[in-house]
Order: sequence, then structure tokens, then C-alpha cells
Amino acid sequence: MPESATRRVLSTRKVVFLVIAAAAPMGAMVGNVPLALTRTQGIGLPVAFVIASVILLCFSVGYAAMNARVVNSGAFYTYIARALGKPAGAAGAYAALVGYTSMALGIAAAFGYFTHLVFAGLGMPVPWYVFTAFAVLLVAFLGYRSAELSAKVLGVLMVLEFAVLVVFNMLVVGAKGLAAFPAESFTPNQAFSGTLGIGLLFALTSFIGFESAAIYGEESRNPERTVPRAMYISVASISVFYVVTAWIIIGAAGGTEAPAMAQAQLGDMVFTLARQYGGEILYDATAVLLCTSVLASYLALHNAASRYLFALGGEGLLPAALGRYHPRHLSPHVGSLTVTATTVAVLGTMAALGADPYTVIAASLVGLGTLGIVFVQAATAVAVLVFFWRRPDRSLWRGIVAPAVGAAGLGAGFILVTLNYSVLTGSDSALVNLVPLLLPLTAAIGVFVSLRQRRTDPAAHAAFAASRLRSRSAVSLGDSAPVAYTSRYCLVGGGPASMAMARALLREGVPFDWFERNADFGGIWDMENTGTPMYNSAHFISSKHTSGFHGHPMPQDYPDYPRWDQVRDYLRGFGRAYGLYEHVTFNTEVTEARLLPDGRWSVQLSDGARHEYDGVIAAPGTTWHPHAPQLPGRELFAGRIRHSADFEDGLELRGKRVLVLGGGNSGVDIACEAARNADAAFLSVRRGYRYFPKHIGGIPTDALVAGILEPPRGVSLSGDLNRVIDSLVGDLTRLGLPAPDHDALSSHPIMNSQVLHHLSHGDLTAKGDVDRLTAHGAVFADGSAEEIDEILLATGYEYRIPFLDPELLDSDSGRPRLYLNVFPRRVDSLYVLGFIEFADAAYKRFDEMAQLVLMDIRSRETGVHREELRALKATDRPDLSGGIAYVDSPRHAGYVGSLAYQSYLAELRDRFGWPDVDDGSFEASRAGGQDRGQDRGQDRGQDRGQDRGQDGGQDGGQDDPELLNSNA
Repeated sequence: MPESATRRVLSTRKVVFLVIAAAAPMGAMVGNVPLALTRTQGIGLPVAFVIASVILLCFSVGYAAMNARVVNSGAFYTYIARALGKPAGAAGAYAALVGYTSMALGIAAAFGYFTHLVFAGLGMPVPWYVFTAFAVLLVAFLGYRSAELSAKVLGVLMVLEFAVLVVFNMLVVGAKGLAAFPAESFTPNQAFSGTLGIGLLFALTSFIGFESAAIYGEESRNPERTVPRAMYISVASISVFYVVTAWIIIGAAGGTEAPAMAQAQLGDMVFTLARQYGGEILYDATAVLLCTSVLASYLALHNAASRYLFALGGEGLLPAALGRYHPRHLSPHVGSLTVTATTVAVLGTMAALGADPYTVIAASLVGLGTLGIVFVQAATAVAVLVFFWRRPDRSLWRGIVAPAVGAAGLGAGFILVTLNYSVLTGSDSALVNLVPLLLPLTAAIGVFVSLRQRRTDPAAHAAFAASRLRSRSAVSLGDSAPVAYTSRYCLVGGGPASMAMARALLREGVPFDWFERNADFGGIWDMENTGTPMYNSAHFISSKHTSGFHGHPMPQDYPDYPRWDQVRDYLRGFGRAYGLYEHVTFNTEVTEARLLPDGRWSVQLSDGARHEYDGVIAAPGTTWHPHAPQLPGRELFAGRIRHSADFEDGLELRGKRVLVLGGGNSGVDIACEAARNADAAFLSVRRGYRYFPKHIGGIPTDALVAGILEPPRGVSLSGDLNRVIDSLVGDLTRLGLPAPDHDALSSHPIMNSQVLHHLSHGDLTAKGDVDRLTAHGAVFADGSAEEIDEILLATGYEYRIPFLDPELLDSDSGRPRLYLNVFPRRVDSLYVLGFIEFADAAYKRFDEMAQLVLMDIRSRETGVHREELRALKATDRPDLSGGIAYVDSPRHAGYVGSLAYQSYLAELRDRFGWPDVDDGSFEASRAGGQDRGQDRGQDRGQDRGQDRGQDGGQDGGQDDPELLNSNA
């Protein structure tokens, strides 16, 4: 089941609840306040909390503003990478990893120390490291299994922690009155006594966890509103509570005498005060809740560090083994074990050296961890500032001033603590006090690793820290007012791309005439259409989970990979649902579209009519014009040679020795048909391919790779797709196939494992390239020869638009050179849809390309952004490969990386204030259109090709990449 179908939906109140629980207020007050008092030797700690609150509130304003525009995975480094570049993002990721790991180590020591104090109070003086060892083992077990405390458990603990501290505050105020609030804390003498930076460090440490609002916010119905509200409420609430409670703790300890008490009592300070003002009951409650609070914090920080290792391992910035998850627990178990091993090594060494668990180990490691997180937060604030700097929709306060204040405050805090680290550690060792330099050193290593990855693995570099802009509707953009269009357009084609375009034109209110040469929607998916390359065993090579238009998913009762006739019926159902039958003229072909001197178009139809239009949108499909190479010796060959476009059924091959030339999806499909039906079957391929199974662990492969469906328990996938596929299919050379000579997605995926079955059973024989033909057979590049009766050329198709002058498309090696695979560079009123290929399902991409066309059409109508769009068409040449080195062949000239393409189109929509398209975009278009065109379209073609396709595809076969991406 898709993740989206089972995820929880959180309200602002629930997000606030979880964020405050993550901050662990009991541990912050009982653990941090005494240590801060001993290190600053003053009582100005409430002022440090006020300063920290202001800094973090400003940071939150900018962070929430960016979250409203960029979907956040929960990692700071994604924002840093988006605004400052991927090397900076890698630096932030490395620093955050050091920060969370150090925090986890320090909290583990703190747990042992405080639990030791509790047991010592009961007359059982157990050494602290025994409790720390217990915590490490427990957290290691839970982390290995990816277990986390539930929201309900965290919520109960948070309520109890607040309740105990509120009771303590009330008892102190009741006993001391206004003396519980020593005014000296806010005098300059006290506020700036000692080292303000150290006090600020402990204050910032107490807030660690508030940034989780962005993570939880993605589980809300409206993250743009929920995240800012939750962050503001959380930070403000925590701030007030921390300032008041720290102030009252100081007052309870005698005001200016508090540092001396803290020095004498250390971690026992708040316990002593709880017993003094609330008796044994309050003491017991404080002790128990402190231990549970610290343990919960330790588990959360351990898991955070493990997930950073997992993420960076999966993204290629750390060893790949760290990016593997447990096949049964689905946990980042290698990362968890690594954090555990680090914890044991560091804490074991420091304990053996006799370091104090509270004043040395916890103080130094938690301090280093806080420095790391503050460093990343400061970089994130700078990223927010850069992101909004040139955006026309930026708010001066939220996009510039607030993040600038946050960055300055966090940066100043980082510098102050670094300069006074010796005060924090209490050590005079130069080596110890150089520890903060680990952070810039670690960041520099991150930059180096990222730059090396860019050079050695550009695809992984492009995928690192990938983020996407948050969708914006027309209403949110203030774009609900319709444009009164006067220009009329001609839309050509009756396949999925033209249907997506027609739905978009209708929604926008653009006048258009629509012509399709065939009798109904379906394009190549209708076997009755003349020239279709469809065959009876053809299936979609993308699953129903990834396919389908926005707002119109494929039926749930369809199989994972629909048959050709099911795809045809889906398209016709789409046409009925959106009233498209009312707007198309069937059985009418566009025979010529000629550009006139004034920029308009003269369009000639097959019925003899000629019309003029302001623009032409061509979506004629890409698999109607077979490419048939000339084979040496063809004139000698006595058998039959035909293109796979003429193939319909495997029964045609009975009694023959058949050679299939070409290793694409249609080629291996037909080779499987030959293996089942022909007397002998041969598959000739020039180069190695990777053969993807359609299912992994019973889950459709494309849905699994895309993250739409979760892998079943017991199935573990690494982040390296090459390794995954190679481990599943094994050594292809043992079957006579060449070894793959490219990465998994450098060519279109061959979604077929049946061909490997037939090869391994001897039903099909793999051969190399054809050297020449003879009268009765073929000689191959390795010198071997076979007798052949029939040759099927599965050699692809040529990109042609017969009704257009080819010079308008600036073709290169037979492929049009189009800006963003849509716009001819030199013609302002011509659009081409469908001349694009990627390793992804196509229909939603057609929706997005249609929006790109509409954006340009509106600019032509209104003049807004027109010159800027014209300039982009002429000069913009973005890298849309996504770092993938595609196979160097004419076949791959139109290839783009799907995520890179989607991201770039989203950037353009954002740049020009154009609404995004999603599943809800066309809901109004559907209303009342469910039965439109029913008389004209319902059941049309229901029985067409029944004799030809009734049993087709029962045993397999997938469509080729051209079929998947065709829109005709």
C-alpha cells in the first residue's frame, strides 16, 4: 500500500506537542542549569535563555518561510544544498553528523551520571558507567530494530515533566514570594558576568529538538501553515518556560548563592531543591522523570545519528554499507551499530582515563554536539537568506531580516563558545580545547568528498540532497482570475500527450481545434489503428502505481502491469471523465501545417479544409515511423525481413527459424514470443543491457525504486541500483549476452526477466551483432552462422512530424532539438509534446509539459514574461541529465533525467508564478464531465481487435520504451 495511504495526519496542536516533547524540558533544566551556573559563575542564565529565544525565533521565522516553499525531508543540509550548493550541503551534513553523534555520546554519559545519583540517594552507590552501559545496550537493541518511543509515550512523559516542574515552580514561589525571581539576574553585572557565550551554549542546548517541527509538519494537511505555527508556538512556549524555571531555580538556591550551590552539588542541585521545597514525593517524581527524559533523548539522538549515516551512505558520501537497511526490521542497522561502536569506544576510553561523567564527558561532548548543530543552523539561516534574496515574492521580514538576525546570532554564539571552550571543559589542555576545530575540519572533508563525487559519480552527486519546491495552487498565487484568450490553437494527435494538453487547454480557457486521424482515442494502444506497433502480448512497462495522469489513477482492479487493451480503455475513460470527446474531431488528419510570414499557421486537413491558427501544438507520437537499418547482404537473403512494427502475434512465427535484431523492450518481448512459438529463436544484440525484473519481492520494481511502495519484510535494497539489479539477475554472460556496458539508468530500462528464463532454458539463443546476411541465414560478428527464415528488426523509430517542415525543428541525427523537449528554438508559436524519453512513467510528465505550454501561451496573450521566455528558448541550455551519462547514440538523444526534468520545470513555474499541477488540479474539470462524450466514446473499440488480442499477453511481454512514452 502506498505510504501516503497510511500516514498519520497531524494538527498544529499535535505537532507542538511532539516538538516540546523532543526538547525534553526536564533534562534541559535539571541537567543544564547547574552546569551552566558552575561554568559562568553568575546568575545571568535567564538572560542567556532570552537571547537564545530571540535568536531561535528569528531562525524559526526564516526556516518556516523556506519550508513554505521547499519540501523538507527533515535534514538541514537539504536547505543548505539547495541555496548554497551541494558541496556546502555536504559540509553541513558532515557537521550535523558530528553534532548529533557527540550529543548522543554526551547524553549517554549524563544518563549514567544522573541514574547513579538517584541510586546513591537510595543507598545503592552503583558506578555511573554501569548505568551508561545498560543504556548503550538498550538503545543499541532498539536502534538496531528502528524502535522509537511512540508519540503517546513521549506525550505522557512531556506532560509529567512539565507538571513536576510547574509544581516545583509554584512551591518555590509560594515559599519565597518575589524572592523566587532575583532581579539581579537581569542586571548587566550578572547578565554579562563570567562567559556569556558558555551560558548561551547551554541555553541553545536546551532547545535542541525544536527543529523537528518541519519533520512532523510534513505529516500535516497543510505544512505551509502548520510548520510556522508549530515552530512559533513551540519556541515561544519553551522560551517562556525555560526563562521562568531557570530564574526560579536560581531564586530557590538563594540568588547570588546559586553558583556556589551548583559547584558543590553539581547534578544533585535540582534534586536537593526539589526535596527541600516539595518533599520526597517531588524528589522521587523529579528523579524518575529525569532518568526517563534523558534516556528518551539518548534514543532519539542515537537514531538521528544513525539516520544521518544511513542517508549519507545511501547518497554516496560515506561507505555504501552504511546506506543499507535491515531486511526484516527496515532499520538503518549498520549505521546504528556504527554509532554504538563509536559510543563504546569514546565513552570507554574517557571512563578508563577517569574523566568525570558530568563535568567533563557530558559537558564537553554535549557542548561539541551543540556547537555542531548551531554551526549547521547558522549555515541554514544563511541558506534561507540566499534563497529569498532575489525572489520577487520574498517578505523583507521573513526572508531577509529574520534569517539574517538568526544567522548573526548563531554565528556569534558559535564563535564565543569556540573561543571559550576551555571554560566549558574546565581543562587547560590545548589538545582538548582544540576539539571545536573538528567541526570546520569535518565540514572541509564534506566539501572535498562532494567535489570528488561530482567528478567520479555525477549521477549520485545530482541526486544528493535533492529537494523539490512545494506545490502552489492558482488560488495561493492569486492567479484565479481567468484570462480572456483571443488566440486560437491547433492541437494534433489523439494519444495521452494530446489528451493531457487538451485537458489543460480546457481548464485554462484557451480556444483550440483538435484533430486526430484515427476513429477514437488510444493512439498506438489501439491495434485497429493503421501503423500501430502494438502486438497482442504488449503490456505497460511502468506499473499502474506509477502510471496515469494527475487526478486520474489507473483502476485498482487493473493488474500491476496493464495489457495494451487496458491502457487503451484507460485512455478512453480519461477522455470521458474530462469531456474530451466533445472537443476532438476524429478521422481527420493534419496533412500540412505551414508557418506564415506573420507568425500565424495555415493548417491543411485531410478533408480538404484549410484553417489559420495562432499556434500549433503537435503531439503526433514517436513510434509511427520505423527505423530499418540496411544490413550487409540484405539483397542476398531469401527469407523475410520486416520491422517489429508489423509484428502482431507469436503465432506468426510458427515453423520458422527467427532472428530478432535489437535488445530493447519490444525486441526482447518479440524474442520471447519467438522462443515460445518458433522452431528456433535467436536474439542479436550489439551491446550489453541490464534486465530489470518487473517485481522485486512481489512488489512492482518501478514503484519500489520510486518509493511509492515499501519493500516487503525480508527484502533489503541497497542504494546502488546497479548492484540491486545485478544481484537479482546474476552474470548475464553465462547466458551468452554481453556484460552491461552502462549504468542501470543510462539507457531505457529493459523491463523483462522472461527473456532470461528462455535463454537459460535453451528456447532462445543470444547472438552478437550481425556481420552480414547470406541467402539462407546470417553470419555474426564472432564468425558463427545460423540458418534463418525470418528477421524481425526491433531497431526503434524515427522522430518525424510529417506535416511540418523539418527545418523548423532544428533536427540533429534525426531527433528534433527542442528547448525542454517542447519548444523549437526559433519558432515562437510551435509546441511539441511527447518527444521526450526518461526512465519513468510518462503521463504525469505530459501533464507538466502541458503546463509549460500554457505558461508560454499566456505570456503570448498577455505580454507578461514574454521577452524573458523568448530569451530562455533562444539561449537557455540546462543540464537535464541528472548526472546520468546516457548511452551515446541517436536513440538516446532525447533522454533526460526524470527528477532533473521535473525539478527544472518546477523552478520555471516558480520563477514565473505559474501554479503547479497535482492530483487536485483538475477536480473542477471533472465535475459534470464523468459522462461527457459517452455516446461518442463509451465502449468504442471495446471489442476491436478482440480476435487479435483476446489471449495476447497471458504469459508476458512488455511494451518497448517507445510505446511507454508514445502519445499518439
